[in-house]
Formats: sequence, structure tokens, C-alpha cells
Amino acid sequence: MVTTALATASLAPAAIRLRSYAEDPAWQRAWLNLEPENWRSLAIVPTGDLCALDVVHGLASVAWQQRGTPLVIADLRQIALQSLAAARAELRRRSAGGERIIIAVNSLETNPTTASLVREVDKAVLCVYLGHTSRSQVKNAIRELGAQRCLGSIVVRSNGLPPVAKGSSKITK
Repeated sequence: MVTTALATASLAPAAIRLRSYAEDPAWQRAWLNLEPENWRSLAIVPTGDLCALDVVHGLASVAWQQRGTPLVIADLRQIALQSLAAARAELRRRSAGGERIIIAVNSLETNPTTASLVREVDKAVLCVYLGHTSRSQVKNAIRELGAQRCLGSIVVRSNGLPPVAKGSSKITK
């Protein structure tokens, strides 16, 4: 499991926010734990009302700095049932073409297409909203998505304060 404390996104303009992600040790640690894992497509799955898009942008910003090449960011939070087949086909096409994709989806509770989309990707990371996400939500998400697909979780602090940079993140198998 990947466990890293991250701050929620600030209300600063996007360019400033993305630059600060890339310079933040907690975001760097999160990316460096995820980057070597064997995946072409990675879904960021929030629990509850958390928005996955800020986490996706944070990881992609650090990835750009570290790799020098962009990742594909797919915002699939609002995919409706009638668009599901096309979205899944596009994910397969891009992944087969060698692109690395980070996907933002809505929580399993919010959008019924989320589980189907996440089952289409190589790996998933849960976003746990510290102080708001229950253990049962995490257990249910892992059960619904499949433990083999879940790399771990990113803990997002609910108070919006910057992350504590000390301590190490680790991946446990």
C-alpha cells in the first residue's frame, strides 16, 4: 500500500498551484512511490466528497518535472452510462499505444460508472479524506475494485494545511 499525506489544493491560480505541487516533498514522495509500479493507466479514486482531479494534477505536475514528458490526464468524473463504452475503448487504445494515463474519477458512491472504468485500468489508488473517510468506505472500495488492482491510498488532510514533509512513505506488498 502507498500511504502519503498530501495537502488539499489551495485556491491559488492553477499555474501557481501546479508549480507548488512539483516543489512539495510530499507530492514528490507520492509520485516517486507510484512511478516505478507496473502500470500504464492509473485511476485516482476518491472516497466520499473528495475531488480526485486535484490529486491527479498534483501527481502529473511532479511527473512532468521528474520525467520531462507529460502524462495523459483523463477527467472521467462525469462519464454517463451511455458514454462508458467509448471511454473504456479510448483508455484501452491509449494504454496499448504506450501512453501513461492518470485518470480522475468520482467516488464509487457518487457515479455508478466509476467501478467499471476502474476495472478497465491497470492500477488504482484510493484518496482517503483524513477525518472524513470511514474504514468501511475503504474496505468496500477495495472489495469492489479488487485488492490486486489497488496500489494503496493517498491520505489527503481535511484541514487544507500543507503536508508534514518528515516521515517516509512506503509501498508494502
